[in-house]
Amino acid sequence: MLSKLRSLRPLNRRTMIYGAIATSTAIATGCGKDKTESTPKQQPSVEWTMVSFLKEDAKDLILYQAPQMVCDLIKQMSDGEFTITLDNSENIATEDILKKVSDGDVQCGYSGIYYNDATYKVLFFGSAVPFGLTPQEQNAWLLYKKNPNDKLTFMQGIYKELDLNVIPFPAGGTGAQMGGWFNKEVKSPNGFNDLVMRIPGLGAEVLRDYFGVKLDENLPGGSIPITQIKNAFKEGKIKAAEWIGPYDDLQLGLHEVAEYYYYPGWWEPSTTFDVQVNIAAWDKLSSKYQEIFKAACFETHTRILAEYDQKNSEKLGEILYLETSGQIKVRKFDNSIIKQAKESTNSLLAGYAQDKTFKKVYEEWFDFKERIRKWSDLSIM
Repeated sequence: MLSKLRSLRPLNRRTMIYGAIATSTAIATGCGKDKTESTPKQQPSVEWTMVSFLKEDAKDLILYQAPQMVCDLIKQMSDGEFTITLDNSENIATEDILKKVSDGDVQCGYSGIYYNDATYKVLFFGSAVPFGLTPQEQNAWLLYKKNPNDKLTFMQGIYKELDLNVIPFPAGGTGAQMGGWFNKEVKSPNGFNDLVMRIPGLGAEVLRDYFGVKLDENLPGGSIPITQIKNAFKEGKIKAAEWIGPYDDLQLGLHEVAEYYYYPGWWEPSTTFDVQVNIAAWDKLSSKYQEIFKAACFETHTRILAEYDQKNSEKLGEILYLETSGQIKVRKFDNSIIKQAKESTNSLLAGYAQDKTFKKVYEEWFDFKERIRKWSDLSIM
């Protein structure tokens, strides 16, 4: 009888606490629940193809890693259920990548915004504008939404306004750039006159229209591929060229064919490359896969930018050694060149602003630059 009474005695404080812990643990681990309720929902398998403007012969350059890095990260984060096959076998121009993605011929493409069609000049504000934003400011701009509740960023929305079925995601920043390699000293704006130079983008238009530079795109055979710059110097096709900075430029061997290395690269202060995605293909993705895709692009963008900063700073020492040993000469562009280039850039952009979409983006970008530059200047020591 005594043993029965002992078994029925009230629960003490310690017994109640242990009981509560055991119950909570059972709930958290799913004990007593139907197995189907605790099993994560299976995501459908997705297979895409990505084209790229970077070919196998550019494999020694930092940027070459970017498209494959995006593909690898997406596969890893989706446990192999979302795979993108990189196809860089075809020589394809950036404008053709934009068209292929917009038309749905391919789900996505890795590209830089270097377009000759005036309709797409406004998209340069998502990549590189002479005397534009710093890399940190550029990242803020690319994530900027005029209305915080907007689904797309400001620049992503511009693609839609241009009737492009494309949504871009930044996936590789080069950071600050050098001003290129020259086979002669350029002391003033007049020094550029009749100089044949390999250079793309809005900076090329400034040098052509206001400095008298002849562009490589007008040569027989068209624009010179990145990996053919050295040979173009040797063959006398060009007298100047720019790519990015010390690391890539040394990999390309440009120090072997040109004597003068100039800075700063005022035409591309914070160049951004991106993955362009067909909107129809994007809308078919689950929200989980969309977030994985965005995360992969963001990580790639950050890692490529960091690697350029790190390796360019390391290789700058090699550049300075080449200078002290008399093999090359490092020069800063004269203030007269910078002054005319800045004025010419403003004139070029004002001309394109006759187009209402360009004007809208230019004004938004300019206001953003003025505002964020005031903040950036506070950190200058």
